[in-house]
Amino acid sequence: MSDNIVKTTGLRREYGEVVAVNDINFSVPRGAVMALVGPNGAGKSTLLKMLAAVLEPTRGAAVVNGVDVNERPRDVHAVVGFLPDFFGLYEELAVAEYLEYFARAYRVPKARREEVIARALADVGLTDKAAAGVQALSRGMRQRLAIARTLLHEPQLLLLDEPASGLDPESRHELQKLFTRLAKAGKTLVVSSHILTELEDYCTHVAILREGRLIACGSLAEVSASMVLKRRIRVRAAGGQEAAHGILRAAGLEDLASGAGGSSFTFTGGDEELAAVLKRLMDGGVKVAFFGEEGGGIQDTYLASLEKKTI
Repeated sequence: MSDNIVKTTGLRREYGEVVAVNDINFSVPRGAVMALVGPNGAGKSTLLKMLAAVLEPTRGAAVVNGVDVNERPRDVHAVVGFLPDFFGLYEELAVAEYLEYFARAYRVPKARREEVIARALADVGLTDKAAAGVQALSRGMRQRLAIARTLLHEPQLLLLDEPASGLDPESRHELQKLFTRLAKAGKTLVVSSHILTELEDYCTHVAILREGRLIACGSLAEVSASMVLKRRIRVRAAGGQEAAHGILRAAGLEDLASGAGGSSFTFTGGDEELAAVLKRLMDGGVKVAFFGEEGGGIQDTYLASLEKKTI
């Protein structure tokens, strides 16, 4: 079995004269939590719909868990849990009834439905709401119920389109914890979101789209290294910053500054050269309490990608 649960080749989707997804090639490793980022209209939702086999590509190929989305879409549905950006809930049903309906639709055997529904409710923290009416749920609970629906058939891959949209900070935090639990349970997740700083808490990989084209794709560290050519390094010394700052100044480092959080400088060299700076500090008798990179996460990588050509 391939190490990649998703692989696309020249994947394209047109709406008349508009090209929503433009001949992209990318892959998602098994067990990854991939952030799918880009501005409105970048093609994120269209890409997720094609991977979920609910929208047919204009041309190109997408393989999910070894299955071609064009040739065997029903088999793709069996291994994918898809949460679209806009989803409907049946207001007149109770929470457990809603999940029972979809468990039947997913052809979960009758003998296992009660167990499967109970596990899905526990996964999303709604066990105590099983008898509650859907119409009585808060926005955050509705979002979690929709995610529970995607878990009923025990999919290997979750495709989540803006799952935190419209949620308050507490609900978003609960959602982050849920995604972390799902990842630890062995699920692969692709999460489209505009809340870039929160994606960093649980994502391992990132794919950046712009105007339907793939700008970058890979592990967060790999993509960040390819995008952010200048790194901002911060140094904090125990027992006073003066000696450390003097050594850094003597090294002629770029944009050297000092503040309450220590000294910082811009660095364009490689890791070995950066290690030499650290060694210089330690050889100078500085007790280094912190030596690391500022930023460099998904948001910084995305901002750097705005200047990057497509791949």
